[in-house]
Amino acid sequence: RKGHKMLISGPSKAGKSFALMELAIAVAEGGTWMGRRCSQGHVLHVNLEIDAASSMHRFAAIYGALGMRPCCAANIDVWNLRGKACPMDRLAPWLIHRAAKKGRDPEHGGYSVVIIDPIYKVLVGDENSASDMGAFCNQFDKVCAELGCSVVYCHHHSKGYQGLKSSMDR
Repeated sequence: RKGHKMLISGPSKAGKSFALMELAIAVAEGGTWMGRRCSQGHVLHVNLEIDAASSMHRFAAIYGALGMRPCCAANIDVWNLRGKACPMDRLAPWLIHRAAKKGRDPEHGGYSVVIIDPIYKVLVGDENSASDMGAFCNQFDKVCAELGCSVVYCHHHSKGYQGLKSSMDR
């Protein structure tokens, strides 16, 4: 839903990034994701972890695995920021500016979804502090409000065996 936030979380190497790329494709093509129909729209995928060539290769591989031709791949804008990440309070204004520059404001067919993968690259403050995390998450709200979109972000659990931890401690 536009204006909402969604977090994808799981252990390292669980396929979170691939799931988010599949979501980007589903929105771009007006397809389904995890059994749910997606309204067609524009997607900004903020890639903070892998290089640009690997990102393009992954998108192509996912289209292939889904048995789809990339008819509307132009609806996906990828912003490759590996090695150029900055704190979310600086990234949010850049996202908003970039969207306006690309003509992606809400009145002109703006982004439906902004995907940020992974958030540990832009995290500021103490992850265990409610006030720090509140200020951090307010930046996602700002992006949602300014762009009239939803924001989906990805975070991974700490390393090591998670089975004995409560879900809150993961």
